[in-house]
Amino acid sequence: MRIRVAIVEDDPLFLRQATTFVELFGEQTGRDFSVTTFNSATTFLKEFNANFDILLLDILMPSYNGIEVAQEVRKSDENLAILFITSTPQYAIKGYTVDALSYILKPLSWPAFEVEFSRAVDHVLAEERPTIMLQSGAKYYQVPHHTINYIESRQHKISVHTDDRDITVPYTLSALEERLSPAGFYRINSYYLVNMTHVESVEGQNCVLDTGVELKISRARKKGFIEALTRHLSDDGAS
Repeated sequence: MRIRVAIVEDDPLFLRQATTFVELFGEQTGRDFSVTTFNSATTFLKEFNANFDILLLDILMPSYNGIEVAQEVRKSDENLAILFITSTPQYAIKGYTVDALSYILKPLSWPAFEVEFSRAVDHVLAEERPTIMLQSGAKYYQVPHHTINYIESRQHKISVHTDDRDITVPYTLSALEERLSPAGFYRINSYYLVNMTHVESVEGQNCVLDTGVELKISRARKKGFIEALTRHLSDDGAS
């Protein structure tokens, strides 16, 4: 697994040092990292697309401070492991309000960096689950498969219904079906693609999800759906 790291730091010296430390960690552990660096919070927020696993984030920067950046990031990515880089630990304590994992004090030292960065890597590996990148307007969401309940096509609009939000996306239902069917999603009619993990029961022509939502199964697709659901449940039980 390649772990994607973003480093946001306006001081060139600390930016180079943090990059070198990530590369050294990769050499010593044999893990594969891709590193993207940003010398300003403004640039990072402009280009951020929820496509990173670990964020090394300076707190005291012009325009935005690190806490403000983290607050913006959390609006679209709840799983990102955030490590603050700071010379002022009292500011870092505020990081826990945005679910920051930890902080690293300046000046950077390899032993301290190695300990905290190891925690971030462990967090990423523990949270590793299949995800899908979804675009909605100017935002990108990295959505874990297991949080998607079903996807709906209505009036030329595609809505992805997840545990905590509905995301309107510019894709076709067929395109999402192609991407998600290997992950346990099934098209039950012309309007709905359901996550079989969330299917609680099948009652007549209705598919009942564990959220209480009932969706109609077309007669033409019911037999195939029951067979796919049976296989899915058997696979889950075996694992």
